Parts: sequence; C-alpha cells; structure tokens
Amino acid sequence: MQSFFGKILAAMVLILAVLTAVAQAPSALASTPESKAVEANLICQCGCTMVVNVCDCGTADQIRADIQKKLDQGMTRDQILASYVKTYGEKVLAAPTKKGFNLTAWITPFVAVLLGAGVILLAIRRWVGTFRGEETVEVNETTGNEDLRKYSDRLQSELKDYL
Repeated sequence: MQSFFGKILAAMVLILAVLTAVAQAPSALASTPESKAVEANLICQCGCTMVVNVCDCGTADQIRADIQKKLDQGMTRDQILASYVKTYGEKVLAAPTKKGFNLTAWITPFVAVLLGAGVILLAIRRWVGTFRGEETVEVNETTGNEDLRKYSDRLQSELKDYL
C-alpha cells in the first residue's frame, strides 16, 4: 500500500515538473542575446516595476514576444527602445536617459555623498578641536577677573574653615 502512494507521489512530481517546463518554454525560446539586451533596458508594464528580463508575468512574455518580432523585422536595439518610449513614455526605461533633466538623477547621488562627507569632516574637525582646547571663548576681562577673584576668595575661606 505504501509503495502505491509512493508511485502516485512520484508521478505527480514528474507531471508537475513537465508542466513547469512547458510553461517556461515560450519565454525561454523567445529570448535571444539581442532580445535580452533590449529586455534588460525595459520595465515591465504590469505594475510590478521589475525589469522585463526577470519578470515572469504574462505582460513580460508579451513584451518579450514583441521585442523578438521587432528584431526579426530588422529593428535595432535603439529603435525598439525608442518605440517603447514613444508608446509608454520614459517610465518604461529601466534607467533614465543621460541628457536633459534626467542627468540630475545620475549626478545627484554623487553630489550628495560628497556634501555629506564634507559635513562629516567639518563636524569631526570641530569635535576634535574642542577636545584639544582650540576653541576659544571670549570673556570680558573685568567680569572674568571679578568672578575669578570672588571664587578664589571663597575657596580660600572654605579651605581655612575645613583644614
């Protein structure tokens, strides 16, 4: 009885493996090195925000088939990307273009890191400077001397009383 259930379980696992392979076959067949280069530059339009070459939804499969069809028609990578930008706008691109206002998306992270490093450097210098005694405090000489004399006299009187 136990071997019967074992055989049924093995058959079910085999059927599941075959169905998985068959389901993946269309997307595997449609992907050529040229199409993968285009797929890596496009965002899937199903709403998952994944790149087409890693998304496994039906929308990504349709985009892959469309890319392969356009490649078969003789379109270049840039022409295909331009057609998708024309259809969906620049949001379809996985990375912003390196011109116009989108250039700020490439520059801003580096500028922010440099500014942050500068602020941290200044803070460390100031912090270390306070421990070295480099920071000066302006004291009014007359007020400072009077306070110093007053506290010195009080200290001397306290010491005489207790010693």
